[in-house]
Amino acid sequence: MLEARYELRKGGRLGPGDDDVKELTVLNRILRWTPEVFENEADPRQGEKLIEAMRLDSNCNVAATPGIKPLLEQLEKDVELPPGSHTDFRGLAARANYLSADRIDLQFSAKEICRFMSAPTETSVGALKRMGRYLLGHMRLVYKYPWQEAAGIDVYSDTDWSGCPRTRRSTSGGCVMFGKHVIRTWSSTQPSVTLSSGEAEFYGLVKAAGAGLSHQSIMKDFGYDTPVRVWTDSSAAAGISTGSGLGKLRHLETHTLWVQEKVRTGAIQVRKVRGYVNPARCDSHRPTFRSQHVRHRGLVRTLPVAIRACFLAPQARASRTQNQAQLASRDGTVRGFRNCYAWG
Repeated sequence: MLEARYELRKGGRLGPGDDDVKELTVLNRILRWTPEVFENEADPRQGEKLIEAMRLDSNCNVAATPGIKPLLEQLEKDVELPPGSHTDFRGLAARANYLSADRIDLQFSAKEICRFMSAPTETSVGALKRMGRYLLGHMRLVYKYPWQEAAGIDVYSDTDWSGCPRTRRSTSGGCVMFGKHVIRTWSSTQPSVTLSSGEAEFYGLVKAAGAGLSHQSIMKDFGYDTPVRVWTDSSAAAGISTGSGLGKLRHLETHTLWVQEKVRTGAIQVRKVRGYVNPARCDSHRPTFRSQHVRHRGLVRTLPVAIRACFLAPQARASRTQNQAQLASRDGTVRGFRNCYAWG
């Protein structure tokens, strides 16, 4: 019926059958079916267009990280761009934001760039170029999802308290894991200035709990009853969520206390995770070269491999096979989660 009135293009059905296709594109995202894994590759054209628009080529130095934190002195001397340059910047920022939906390594940096959309400055342009130089060496990102049996939904939450040097607002980061697979990540600036790290971490936990319950509802539509566990590295946030009411606290927003009821009724469970193995840190903090190799050595070991991309510099990719061999357990399997990535 639709073919009689509209011009349609059939891409086939992705699946294991002999008549099924093994690769197709959905919104320019490349999906692949293999007997071992299901692959999802972010749209590579968006990165190419960003690099082309910023006039970057192979002669430019490749950046090890997608962004760096600006100094306070740099922000104080920052100059707003001429009005004629605002439209071009907003277009590039929007493209970076669209690409970051499938690139966890770009989410924090793209979020910070988009915060300058209303009034672009020289600092924001420098941050955009830094991302472009990072993409020169990290053009492709492929998520690989091995077949698994999942028992529940795990949501990880982390917050960078007062991390913005301009507004002193905090950043909430998180990821939703279904079994051992990453199915959603986010990095967002909290709308209000928090007065303590516990308050900021609690707001991040509230957002993570909402995401977990949302995916639980989706799974119920498919006929699966999946429990939800929310993980945080903050003892204060865990204590507030398992308590009743505000207690001695006087500056929390009361509309976030619905989490306490969900914990009491058993709808969600709140668990504690060590900060250096919390995968949500990828979205709440800006990755640095030092954190890639020193500070987060334990984090890289236990992260889903798809998230490890944030902490691996280009020169570290050559030793990926050796590192995986070192992480092999006695039974020959790699410890931690089983997502994989592949760089182009």
